[in-house]
Amino acid sequence: MQIQMPDYNHCITNLSCSILKYFNAPIKHNSLPEADKILEDRNPRNVILMLFDGMGTAILDKHLDKSAYIQEHKIATISSTFPPTTVAATTSVTTGLTPIETGWLGWYTYFKEVKANVLTFMDTLQSDKETLAASYPLARTIMPCKYLSQQICENNSEVDCHILFPFPQVHDKAKSHIITSVDEICTNIELLTKEEGRHFIYSYWSNPDHDMHEKGVNHPDITTVLKEINVKLQDLASKLSSDTLVFVIADHGLIDNEYVYLEDYPTLYDSLVRDFSIEDRCASLFVKLGKRKAFKENFEELLGDKFILLTHDEIIEQNLFGTGKAHPRADGFIGDFVAIAKDKYSLSMRHGEGDMIGIHAGLTEDEMNVPLIVL
Repeated sequence: MQIQMPDYNHCITNLSCSILKYFNAPIKHNSLPEADKILEDRNPRNVILMLFDGMGTAILDKHLDKSAYIQEHKIATISSTFPPTTVAATTSVTTGLTPIETGWLGWYTYFKEVKANVLTFMDTLQSDKETLAASYPLARTIMPCKYLSQQICENNSEVDCHILFPFPQVHDKAKSHIITSVDEICTNIELLTKEEGRHFIYSYWSNPDHDMHEKGVNHPDITTVLKEINVKLQDLASKLSSDTLVFVIADHGLIDNEYVYLEDYPTLYDSLVRDFSIEDRCASLFVKLGKRKAFKENFEELLGDKFILLTHDEIIEQNLFGTGKAHPRADGFIGDFVAIAKDKYSLSMRHGEGDMIGIHAGLTEDEMNVPLIVL
């Protein structure tokens, strides 16, 4: 598979910076030239940012003809962040920052406060998803985010901000709407943009990512999902006024997956301090003292054809998690080594723990490339 590194000058973070810049809010990274031009030319009263989880460029090309509405309205292919995964990427989209700046690096984060891996978005223990990781929202307390809605409202008292999500969200200054379908997202956008005044609206939908995890990237049901999204967006565009501009993006793409179980490699498994964290395709590995040199040699001999093994310092030097001032906790989340998938394989600690067919968070172009669509 073709390896592709993140491009932090032409990525989803830069799109958010374009939106912030349009609303006269400060930005910490370059804006996206394609978005800047459209915003300048159109000067829209309403700006909409719609994110469809997992709807990468390669996924669109697998399931939709080039004549499909959203294919015809794709103006560019841009980069996800690293890792190309929902926790890191959507947090970058909603803040205008890179993962290293937010500290939201991946699905699993090891928090010393509870001495365990925590499902970052859910604030529950990885080992028992029904058990609270702490008596307070751990990740959001330690790594609070200042979302686009808050940044926009602080610089534009006349702008109404709205968040459309399938579950409750707390975005300061924004009005949160719980939605249960793409149709509801589109209906809300249509109605909100008909109200007087200026609006910024951010919507998130969990498909096609959710279904691809269970069924893989080539399943015919994914075609059905994408065709529905295509029809709904075309219908929405026909109902919007000319002073409304809609950006449609994904956070990442996916590929089909095959697991590698570390317990099958005792020299590696027994060298670890604890279970890896971050992601199955971007595994943060903490190795016992005195075993790091041997671990590196053994890993590269046994699994070097499937994963790139980088040291902690190499990750930092290469700015793989992004540029900017690192969150105080981010450095501690990055292990002695990080194993990054360059093929179809993912890591799991033990048999019976990996259950996803479609997966993401590696360095393939299918995971990294996402569309920039403009309605």
